[in-house]
Amino acid sequence: INGVNFSTKHKNKKMKTNKIVSMAAVLIASLAMAQAQIIISEVDPTGSSASYAADWFELENIGSSAVNITGWKMDDNSDAFANAVSIRNVTSIAPGQAVVFVEGNATGTTDLTIDGHFETAWFGTSVPSGFKIGNYGGTGVGLSATADAVNIFDSTGTAITGVSFGASTTGFTFDNETGLIGTISQLSVVGVNGAFTSFNGAEVGSPGVVPEPTTLALAGLGLTGFLGLRRLKNRQA
Repeated sequence: INGVNFSTKHKNKKMKTNKIVSMAAVLIASLAMAQAQIIISEVDPTGSSASYAADWFELENIGSSAVNITGWKMDDNSDAFANAVSIRNVTSIAPGQAVVFVEGNATGTTDLTIDGHFETAWFGTSVPSGFKIGNYGGTGVGLSATADAVNIFDSTGTAITGVSFGASTTGFTFDNETGLIGTISQLSVVGVNGAFTSFNGAEVGSPGVVPEPTTLALAGLGLTGFLGLRRLKNRQA
């Protein structure tokens, strides 16, 4: 009988340990996600038709720590690191910050000019404090207004995030503040997720704007809190 009791107790203890380890792994993964997570929050495949003549996308850090993006690259719908081009002029994205990346040429010699035209078109002479803009460019990464994608890789070639989209509407960006990975279709609407009409009146979008708080960030914090509560209850039991 004692042997049976010992075996049962040992088995129960092992099961409880495995459960704690599994919960800890989930919690660690959840915390890592909450601490540093990059989403593609906005895409403008029709920017090439605007006065600044350049497509663009926006990366947003919904985590709680800065993300080093040195060496990161982007590609379109071929979704291949071998075809990707470098993201330049920005090396870090702070928590709660959205950075716009505007297409230039492969060498970057047109970046300053395009960036200036972009800021004037959207903000006139009143560029918001803290607005941050980066660039990219090269063969085969121009975004098509018919259907295309934006895929982001880190310096080692690991896929970070990516979105695809169908036909665009000239003058309206794709709003992806919810942080979807995969197909997006929601167009920006004035007053939703910080979207506004550009200074020149030609476009609707939210470049550089981060609504407070973001839906996805709250979801991440909620998950973390839930797991923490479960862990506390298990310890008390």
